[in-house]
Amino acid sequence: MLPSSIPLIVATAAFTLLGTAFLAWGWSRGFFSDLDAQSKVIFEPRDWQLERPWETPLQQLERQVAHGEPIPAESGEWGGAN
Repeated sequence: MLPSSIPLIVATAAFTLLGTAFLAWGWSRGFFSDLDAQSKVIFEPRDWQLERPWETPLQQLERQVAHGEPIPAESGEWGGAN
């Protein structure tokens, strides 16, 4: 049982070191420096203006001040009727 466990232990250690190396490389390149801004990169400017029926009035007002007057969602986007 022990001889067959050694390759598994070595493989686990190698994959752990590889993942740690990628994490360290990303950290040194600054990929984790501004996560809030990076989380918003996927949105187009129009996405910030779409009405969201689940938001509270305060959240709607904050978004309106930051991104302009809300526009109604089309069918199939951000909760728009089908």
